[in-house]
Amino acid sequence: MTDDVGLCLSCRWVHTVTNRRGSTFFRCGRADADPSFPRYPPLPVLECRGYEPGTSPEETGRGLRGEPR
Repeated sequence: MTDDVGLCLSCRWVHTVTNRRGSTFFRCGRADADPSFPRYPPLPVLECRGYEPGTSPEETGRGLRGEPR
């Protein structure tokens, strides 16, 4: 999964959004305050000037959709 998403997977600004059909999207929280960031960047994101390391879903014990594993 990491190769499919890139930096967003471990960024502190990422918000995962899952629709009713089970698709997961990665929304950039930086886009809320700075319109120069795309709200839903094309994946994988390999470089980002706004990237800040955060806690990955694996480290928190939660799945990509936010539910406990």
